[in-house]
Amino acid sequence: MTSKKVILVALSGCSSSGKTTIAKLTADLFTRATLIHEDDFYKHDNEVPIDAKYKIQNWDSPEALDFTLFSKELDIIKRTGKIATKLIHNNNVDDPFTKFQIDKKVWDELKAKYDSIDDKNLEVVIVDGFMIFNNTEISRKFDLKILVRAPYEVLKKRRSSRKGYQTLESFWVDPPYYFDEFVYKSYRENHAQLFVDGDVEGLLDPTKAKDIKEFINDEGTPIEKPLKWVCQEILNLCKD
Repeated sequence: MTSKKVILVALSGCSSSGKTTIAKLTADLFTRATLIHEDDFYKHDNEVPIDAKYKIQNWDSPEALDFTLFSKELDIIKRTGKIATKLIHNNNVDDPFTKFQIDKKVWDELKAKYDSIDDKNLEVVIVDGFMIFNNTEISRKFDLKILVRAPYEVLKKRRSSRKGYQTLESFWVDPPYYFDEFVYKSYRENHAQLFVDGDVEGLLDPTKAKDIKEFINDEGTPIEKPLKWVCQEILNLCKD
């Protein structure tokens, strides 16, 4: 009996970088791929740390996530290709042709490329998460590591347009200061070691981030561009 070959793909980056949209659309294109979200591994609401200064929950702290459960789940997936944990976040994606105005010809071409992978023993699991490459134990489990980036101003603008987030037991809405004091601050503090001189707006360190591939998802970047790029990266790995 032939064993499954499981490829774990990480799509990580700061909140509002576009990583979740890219992950969902990629999984929609590659119908044989499985998508999970690191957000499903948040701790229960009453276990999320309280910030000493602002006296509110810090959902962007690494301590807000159950990395033990997340790590165990990744090991199970790598071994079996199956998801063991009950997940709460759905993978529904908006119509790519209306909301994202994707060229149907491009969409169909990408689907055909994914469909060309004929290895029935191959399982591709895409993991979308904001705290992956900051954790060495978690990061090394992945076969393909993609960091989706966007400039600070773009990130802040996108985050401010969101209505809120579903948690395990409630619904979270950002206070006005939350992006600067929690989201971006946490991203900078937990990912600085991957960048030259610790500058998360600058270049990735070729030594410390040598196995991480990056995509700059700026304000004017058409969605077809990251989809084509991610598709090729996955295809390259599948054909190795």
